[in-house]
Amino acid sequence: MDYLLNDSFVNSSEMVDNFLNSTDAPIVLRSSAERQVISGFLFLTSAVGILGNTAVVAAVLAVKTLQTTTNAFVVNLAVADFLTCVDAFLQSVAFLSDELLLPYWLCQVMAFGILICIGCSVNTLVAIALNRLVGITTTAHSGFRKLYTPFKISFMIVLTWGIPIAVATIPLVSDYGELGYNSLHNTCTWRSNRAYQPRYSTLVAFVYFPVQFVMLFVSYLKIYLFVRKTTRSTLRQDRAGDASASNQILQKQLLKRQVAVTKNLFIVVCVFLLCIFPYFALLGLPSALVARILPIASAILMANSCINPIIYGTKHPDFRKAFARVLFCRKKTQSTPQTQSTQETRRSDLPASVSTVKLTSSISNVQLYAENHEVDTCELTRNTDNSEQL
Repeated sequence: MDYLLNDSFVNSSEMVDNFLNSTDAPIVLRSSAERQVISGFLFLTSAVGILGNTAVVAAVLAVKTLQTTTNAFVVNLAVADFLTCVDAFLQSVAFLSDELLLPYWLCQVMAFGILICIGCSVNTLVAIALNRLVGITTTAHSGFRKLYTPFKISFMIVLTWGIPIAVATIPLVSDYGELGYNSLHNTCTWRSNRAYQPRYSTLVAFVYFPVQFVMLFVSYLKIYLFVRKTTRSTLRQDRAGDASASNQILQKQLLKRQVAVTKNLFIVVCVFLLCIFPYFALLGLPSALVARILPIASAILMANSCINPIIYGTKHPDFRKAFARVLFCRKKTQSTPQTQSTQETRRSDLPASVSTVKLTSSISNVQLYAENHEVDTCELTRNTDNSEQL
């Protein structure tokens, strides 16, 4: 009798385990070469991303001119990307085998972390887009400052982390999901159970993608329309001769700088959307093809975290110089008495009235714009002086 009861208990336990671990999608068998290629790709991109995002944070901390409102969100994005790369490094180990090689508690931590970091990256890109929209289209100094005070910036950054944390916490406090090893995809995300996997996948895709995509699209569309309108207005002033030569040169320099920075950030957003869209488009679809492609899509998604520092280093006008200073320990050249005397001699060659008027007009315009848009005053003045010499 006891033997029958024990046998019945074992059978019922096996039925429960089979139900919890079952999935509607078919079993996908991956070759050793496929596993090694995807794992090697994750390992390489995670190593590049860890170094690159560390360089971004170090550049902002070391170079004072990079410590602006926009770059506060850029640092937040770099931190999220850094943690994503650390998670991707561990995911590359988990993907090598059909069985979990890591401790199960570590796999759950990895699943919790990747959900938070990916969500934070999406939300931070939205915050950057809104910041660029306000910074470029708003001319009033007071309006820009009221929207981006230190307290409000801190609150926005906390919000970019808070929403993903809430989504990742749902499986821990309810039966709406279960974080851990996904035997179908061989990743540490959430388990592909027939009981709740499609619902949780749909929740993640809905919270992380559609609203943020609309906000990104609208923000950069408005920036594009404003820049086009401003460019046409500047060209009309040039033809009519309404503004002075120094003011025209200054306006062109300022507009060129803003467009360059915004274009760089727009490239970051486009690359991220290209990396994230395949994953969320395939998420939760039960088919053999999706089950085979989804790990590749997730590898591309995590690889995006190493791309942003490369974009900054090659495209961003400020980060390109900062990376050179940080990586090669270059210090800003300080003016010596000899160079100062040379500059004073050059200035003395100009008539006093002309040089004074131009200098006063340029400095006042530069300071006004720098206060409104948090731009390096010395850099803009240097660009204006060079343009006038040409």
